[in-house]
Parts: sequence; C-alpha cells; structure tokens
Amino acid sequence: MTVTADAVVVGGGVIGASVAYHLAKRGLRNVVVLERDRLGSGSTGKNAGGIRMQFSTEINVRLSQRSLPRLEAFADEMGIDIAFHQVGYLFLITHDKDVAPFERSLALWSRLGVPAGRLERAEVASLFPELCVDDVRFATFCPKDGYADPNSILQGYVAGARALGVRFVEGAPVTAITRSRGVVTGVTTPEETIATGLVVDAAGAWGADVGRLAGVDLPITPLRRQILVTERVAGLEHEFPLTVEFATGLYMHRESGGVLLGMADPKDGPGFDDSVNWDFLPDVVERAMERLPLLEHATIRTAWGGLYEDTPDKHPIVGRVDGVDGFVSAAGFSGHGVMHAPAIGELVAELIVDGRTSLDLAPLRASRFAEGDLVTEHNVI
Repeated sequence: MTVTADAVVVGGGVIGASVAYHLAKRGLRNVVVLERDRLGSGSTGKNAGGIRMQFSTEINVRLSQRSLPRLEAFADEMGIDIAFHQVGYLFLITHDKDVAPFERSLALWSRLGVPAGRLERAEVASLFPELCVDDVRFATFCPKDGYADPNSILQGYVAGARALGVRFVEGAPVTAITRSRGVVTGVTTPEETIATGLVVDAAGAWGADVGRLAGVDLPITPLRRQILVTERVAGLEHEFPLTVEFATGLYMHRESGGVLLGMADPKDGPGFDDSVNWDFLPDVVERAMERLPLLEHATIRTAWGGLYEDTPDKHPIVGRVDGVDGFVSAAGFSGHGVMHAPAIGELVAELIVDGRTSLDLAPLRASRFAEGDLVTEHNVI
C-alpha cells in the first residue's frame, strides 16, 4: 500500500511526538509518526524524568530555558498533569577536577539568568540533612529544576498531535528511506510505502541506523544506564532535591514513596542491551548508602535498564543534514531528550515551516563532527 504524507517522523518517543505536535500546530496536518515498537518504548519510557537548567554550554542552557516554561504550564496547554516536582537539582562536587568546570558553569548561569547558585558544605547539610557531606567541596543548586513523569509528557504530545490529525503507527520499523538525486522521496515499512519529501529522524538510540537508511552518517551510540527504585525509606518521608554525586554519576530522587537511584556501569560498552545488570546493582546500592546512610535498610522494589543516545560531545544533532535534501535530524540527546522536547519540537517545526529558527541551532549541526567544531557538555550524568 502506498500513501502520501507532508512529513514522516521516525521514532515515537517524546521527541518524535513533540515534533509531530508542533508540525501539526503549524499547519502540517498530514504527518505520520512511525514507531518500531510501542510509543515510548525506547528511552522515553525508561527515563528518570530529570528536568534542569544546570548545563555547561550555552546552547543546552537555552534549550532548557525555552522548555521549562512549557513544562511548568504543560497541564494548561496539553491537558495532562506531568507531576512536575520542582525540588531543584543539587550537584555535589567532590573531586578537584570538577571544581573549575562548575565554577565556569556558575559564571555562565549568572550571565544567562539561570537562578542557580553555589552552596557550601554547611548549606548542603541544611538543605538535605540526611546526606553525608564530609567530602563535598561545594555544590550547585537551582530551585527551578526537578523531575516529572516522562510518559505523561509523551501522552500529552501524542494526544495533542492526534487531535490535529497526526497518524501514529506502532510496530512499524522503517526498512528503507528512498531518495532521488539527493532528495528524500519516501519511507518504507513492512506494511506500507509513504511518499514524502520530508523525514525527521527522532529515533533516539536508533538514530544512526535511520540515518544510514538515508545515506547519512550520524555519530549516535546507544549506551545502557541502570535505574532502581526502593520501597519506602523510614525517616525520609519528605521531599528532597534531585541529588547528583557528580564524580560517580549517582543520582537520586523521590519516587512513589521510595527513592529512585540511577548510575551507569563504567564497564558497559556501546550496544542495544537494555536489560537490568543485576551484578552491577549492588555497586549502585553501596555507593548510594555511603551518600545517604538511611538507605541501609531499604529494599529494592523494581529496577530497569535504558539507553542513552550518546554523541561524541554529548549534544544532540538537530537540523537539516548536508547531502540529503529533506532529511532532518532530531536525535542524539545524550540523556537530555525529555527535558528539551518542548523546545526541540518547536524549533524543528520552525525550521521546516519557516526555513529558519528563533534560536540558533548551528552548534547542533551534523557537520560539526567532521569540522572538528564540537561543543562539549561537561555536566553529563
């Protein structure tokens, strides 16, 4: 079966749904979203839901600044409560090598108007008394940061897009992206061929695979991350900041009465295995207990693995890709896709409909890797 579409979005996660919603909002009603599995079954559905402005590069900060108001007002715009807990992000700096980078970040945040500040050890102890802070040199904290439910954000964009005529197709892996003289002409799945002159690659960890179908090399690598959630922890019934032990990448926030803990296994290599590494979870728990001793008697309720879509400089690849007219990338978010989905959807729609964007996306162009013009994000968890 052959059909036509104004645009085909490959990937049914929060980025793809946001792009589709914003395209339809700008007047492109014949938009199709193709998802290889189920909507949100990739990184979106296995995400810790962190939302922050505390990045080390201006482009990431500005994406956060554009996204944050939309997330704060999400229920008003999209009709869904995303359970946004603005408890703040607390970055604990414990190693000398991270002192200077975070001092530079503090200067950047001051220049850009981010309400983040430096906390000394005693202030950290006052903010989160249950933490062990003996080795903390200083911390940074932004009260506007926090965490929300990624699935609710996704469902909001999906419902909004469907109401505007967008068609979502699950179980539809893309098997081919056809081109003629360097111009996109269509997309093929096992069930249908869609004639279109515009393809948006929002395939997350599979972004490089989709790029190859179009003859495009996108340096996006899947990397596994581990998350576990405890049962209720006695003595820790209050809210507390989303806390990051930056040197190890351990992070934690409240989750369903317990504590969500996340951390990457440094021995994990690239790959699509998103299973739980039960051999590594004791390392996560041990590290977490040293930082938060109240966890000593906690029990694990559930655990899961998920994939980051990593790029060499930890920034996404967003925009038209040289050499293939009609192919737009919106992938490679390196763990930051959920929090930046509102801004990316809006900006990609601007690019496609208007031919320009209200925020300069040049730092995120695909060609930066070949040009050696990388903009490296230091504050990656």
